[in-house]
Amino acid sequence: MPAPKTLHQLVKLLAANARPSALRTNSFIVNEVPNELMIITDENILATVLSRLLYSFVNHSENSCIRITANEYEDIIFVHMKSTRGFNNEAIDSDLQQAQSYAKKMNGNIGLSRDDNKVTGIVFSFPNLNFSKQNGSTGPHNWSEAMTNLY
Repeated sequence: MPAPKTLHQLVKLLAANARPSALRTNSFIVNEVPNELMIITDENILATVLSRLLYSFVNHSENSCIRITANEYEDIIFVHMKSTRGFNNEAIDSDLQQAQSYAKKMNGNIGLSRDDNKVTGIVFSFPNLNFSKQNGSTGPHNWSEAMTNLY
């Protein structure tokens, strides 16, 4: 199965994989990523980061709507994950540290949105450039391996 070529396709795949966990927490995922955002960067590392972030949201929230949106400014893509219900910072802290270590491999960054001391959103920004050929990426070799290595 070929790797997704748009961010929308990748998020659709990740959301489908997270659906059983979301059902257990009585939550659902809405993919509002525009269809036209093409993936140029390392898809494997990107899938790993997005998977970890999505699973963190799903596993630490109940009765929630998780919305995933994205926008592009020049060569930088911003992926926003927002939850209708917040969760404690401590609950998601270790998950974010793991995701941040992968995000750094693609020169990305993860930021949190808080409301009343609860995390309600994550912004993951990254340059949409092909770094794997430039820096010898050591991430997973394909997107399905990235998914398998999560849990």
